[in-house]
Amino acid sequence: MTELPNRRPCITQDVAEGLVVTVSYHPETHVPCEVFLTGRGLKASDSPMTEALYELGVTASKLIQREFEDEQITRFNKTP
Repeated sequence: MTELPNRRPCITQDVAEGLVVTVSYHPETHVPCEVFLTGRGLKASDSPMTEALYELGVTASKLIQREFEDEQITRFNKTP
């Protein structure tokens, strides 16, 4: 995907149990390009959950932007 502009439209939705999902869109193509996951009310002491949500958002964003290398995609497609 091409470089994203610094400011993008987004939609934020509280999905359940304080989990908030924000999806940002490319302003010209209106294609989703990033996902942010946060937990409302999480404190600094909840850092494992905060870190897990952050990493999940980064992974989802990379999948949307098709930034994973072939070996990473292959690892996700293997059956246990």
